Amino acid sequence: MEKFHKNKKEVERVLAEESYTVWRETMVLKPIYSERGERWTIVHELYKKRMIKLSPRAIMERSCVHAGASYQGMVDAAKLILPGKKMLPICLSPGYRICMLPTLSPDHEDCMWISYRYAKKPFLKGSKTMVEFQNREQIEIHGSVESFQLKSGHAQQLVLNYLDRQEEMWELPVYVAESYEGYDVY
Repeated sequence: MEKFHKNKKEVERVLAEESYTVWRETMVLKPIYSERGERWTIVHELYKKRMIKLSPRAIMERSCVHAGASYQGMVDAAKLILPGKKMLPICLSPGYRICMLPTLSPDHEDCMWISYRYAKKPFLKGSKTMVEFQNREQIEIHGSVESFQLKSGHAQQLVLNYLDRQEEMWELPVYVAESYEGYDVY
């Protein structure tokens, strides 16, 4: 996990926000330690970065509640769709394809959360695993290219499963429990 450099002290004091909820343009939640040793987050959005005075896990928990369920509820739902899988993605909005995947165990202090929607290409740069995003930004992550591709596939599978279920709900047949006798049909 990164620590702030002395020249970033001013940034910490002035620009750090108190709260954040994952939304459509969130690409990465990256942990960082403040000067006081608190775990904060650098949020990489499609067009800007923010510093938030919460850990990535706290942001994910807040975002799950905002989306209508607890963090554990989202994990339990993902377990039903992806049985036997570890480090499950969290789908906050299937319609907007907001699905965040952890790079490590979500309990690990270095865990980053990455939006599968914007992660375009994992690749090796020397011995480091990098992910290139839609805006061409590149971020180093823990783990292998293959591991990230597998997690990204799980995220896509989760989103598609939710979308299929929503579509099925609209296609359910409607049954009428009475006859049409006595009604005028126009």
